[in-house]
Amino acid sequence: MHAAFQTFLNPVLPVFAILGFGMLFARRGVFDAPAAAILNRFVFYVGVPALLFSLLSKVDIQTFELRVLLLYFVSELLVYAAGATLARTVFRRGWRESLLLGMTASFVNHVFFVLPMARVLYGEGATAAIAGIITIDSGLIFSAHVIGLELADRGVASTRKLARQLLGHPLLLAIGAGLAVNLLGLPLHAGIFTFVGFTGAAAAPVALFALGVILWSTGERRGDPMALAVAVLKVVIHPLLAWGLFSAVAVDNPAWTAPALLVAAGPCGAMPFVLALQYRVPVASIARAIVYSTLASLLTLSLMG
Repeated sequence: MHAAFQTFLNPVLPVFAILGFGMLFARRGVFDAPAAAILNRFVFYVGVPALLFSLLSKVDIQTFELRVLLLYFVSELLVYAAGATLARTVFRRGWRESLLLGMTASFVNHVFFVLPMARVLYGEGATAAIAGIITIDSGLIFSAHVIGLELADRGVASTRKLARQLLGHPLLLAIGAGLAVNLLGLPLHAGIFTFVGFTGAAAAPVALFALGVILWSTGERRGDPMALAVAVLKVVIHPLLAWGLFSAVAVDNPAWTAPALLVAAGPCGAMPFVLALQYRVPVASIARAIVYSTLASLLTLSLMG
């Protein structure tokens, strides 16, 4: 119990506290929803591309435990399908919001929440599994949602226009460039890595701070059943499903399963919120699901840590 309390004090509570400060400053009138949208624009166009490039260009892909990553990806897809179907058929949400709610249920806050904790708890050398999950999530799930939302937002007049829209998108460029540098072994000046590391470090706190501002600025304090269902899928169903898959299938490197389960038990990711705000999709249930799951994970991650 002492170890769990120490984990709660550092790193769980400090990472969560920035969201609380966003709510505090919104309550005092220092920041409002339009200000949060501007902060989110920085995260979307500058912070996250730098962070993704920094992670994807340096991660050692050759050390990935592919079977663990595949099993985790299967658990993620199942939770995603459950969340999106629930939102669309039971709670009658629009299809864009339903897809992002499905993403919220399955997409862990690994970059903004679990990864900083893992670095404090286990050090840089113990985060390979998390880096592998981040690579899969950003390269497949996140990219697919950016492409889909971009098409829904702008429409497609021609194949050439579609190509320009996607090839010029900062997030897709960062993902593609990071993987290209990594896989091809392209040499880059150290100053580039200093820039993306310095800039990307701002993405997590700014996104969580903006989320806190938005949560307070909505002015809605009552419970949200849709958000609660998504949070339960994320914090309870996802880790149980991942544990079941890891237990049923033999893996080459069992040491990868523990950090993968830590990610599965993490709170809903902030990136669906960033995408929803950027593409004018309703954010209320997404934001509350992130808060509900984050509050629950204050206990679960402390115990697991």
